[in-house]
Amino acid sequence: MRTEISKTQNNSLSRIQLKTFEKFRRKVKAQAPDFRINRVHPYNATIIEVGLNFPQKMSYRKGLLVSKLATEVEDKTGITIILR
Repeated sequence: MRTEISKTQNNSLSRIQLKTFEKFRRKVKAQAPDFRINRVHPYNATIIEVGLNFPQKMSYRKGLLVSKLATEVEDKTGITIILR
């Protein structure tokens, strides 16, 4: 996974939202390295929106895996991740 998110882009995230995003980013990097995160910003206090760039040959299983990873992180932290 390649990430172009800089620390200045994360200034709008709260501390718990930033921790949630970092957990999600590490899980995606480990299990689905061909996905690319383009942007992240808060939707409200309990929801963050993550923009993904899908690979050319994205399979249904890969998309489902990333959604499952987002749900796992949500269960641990309480912050919902919306994938765009």
